[in-house]
Amino acid sequence: MSSMQNYINQLIGDLRTAKKNVPPDTELEKTESYEEFDEKMLAIETAPNVSAKNLFGVSYKELPPSEKLTDKQMQQITDAIIYLWSYFNIDVDFRENMPIKLRYELAREKFSEDIHYMPGWSMTYDFCSGWCPDCKIIDYCDSWEDNWTREELEKEKLK
Repeated sequence: MSSMQNYINQLIGDLRTAKKNVPPDTELEKTESYEEFDEKMLAIETAPNVSAKNLFGVSYKELPPSEKLTDKQMQQITDAIIYLWSYFNIDVDFRENMPIKLRYELAREKFSEDIHYMPGWSMTYDFCSGWCPDCKIIDYCDSWEDNWTREELEKEKLK
């Protein structure tokens, strides 16, 4: 087995055991009054963002760039990331027919961002920034057609 595959296996193990890092729910349903509920909600909403390393136990730098991986290795790591995120109530919405390299790169990129995690709440990573001209997934999405023509997109990309 190659040293890279050994590293991948260790990384997948780290991602699988990181589910122990899930913070406890905020237990909003156990609030006694509106004031207590409001206080807990404010604490959730104003909590500082946290790094992926602190939340998931793995950093962006620990996830190898796609150029160093085979498709099989990218699939293995992406599956482990999705498995981990499910414990944090994070859903993933990859577009149909999106190649594994792009899926892996999008998932890996999330580890470079600080996260406003709210225990007990669900999140969805759909990898849509809302700005079609710079979109990495535009070839796998047809939402842009609601607001743009192909010509308008091309013109905006040139700006």
